[in-house]
Amino acid sequence: MILEGLVSLPLSIKEVANALWKKALNGEIRVEDVEKILADLRRSDAIKFESQNRYLISAFKIAVKNKVTVYDALFIELSKHLKAELVTSDSKQAKIAEKEGVKAIVV
Repeated sequence: MILEGLVSLPLSIKEVANALWKKALNGEIRVEDVEKILADLRRSDAIKFESQNRYLISAFKIAVKNKVTVYDALFIELSKHLKAELVTSDSKQAKIAEKEGVKAIVV
């Protein structure tokens, strides 16, 4: 459950930054607001970050087996290792997570 704390990979900050970049380019958010959000995320201790190195090989196996990116598989493997739910907005990733024995919540 999210209230118990968040654990992610450092990669997630880059994914958030990329999503905000698209919104800034489309005029949906001001660049200054994105800068503040990213600065807050960097400083925040609300999210614990795990190194992706320990999950890379097993994530690669998931990626090949399920024809999904290694990026997506890393989050699945992290969730599997922690016995935690995967929260995602990617329904394909959620289906693969479920197939791998990980409970997934699509938001």
